[in-house]
Amino acid sequence: MKRSFSLLVMSVVGVIVVVFSTSNHSLVILDFWPLPILQETPIYIPVLATGFFGFLFGGIVSWFSGGNIRKKARNANRQVSNLEKDLAVLQNKIDDLDDLRKKGAPKI
Repeated sequence: MKRSFSLLVMSVVGVIVVVFSTSNHSLVILDFWPLPILQETPIYIPVLATGFFGFLFGGIVSWFSGGNIRKKARNANRQVSNLEKDLAVLQNKIDDLDDLRKKGAPKI
């Protein structure tokens, strides 16, 4: 549910950005202060660039904030793997003891 809501919201935002970009071709002057650079560009370019860099920044922040969860998941997977190996060893021992019991070996 959460994923579909997120997809819906991002789709609406994407449509709004595309409509904005195609309808705004007026020129703006970008001043790269403190550098002596002035750049005349259509308004949709800085808007799309800002959105793109915001998307990248958000992705980087979420990646780093999920580091602890990924570490816990790796540790849990490692622990499950070790427990499955232990279970297989114990199951083999149980099977061996059952075979001995069926053959009439003395009980221990």
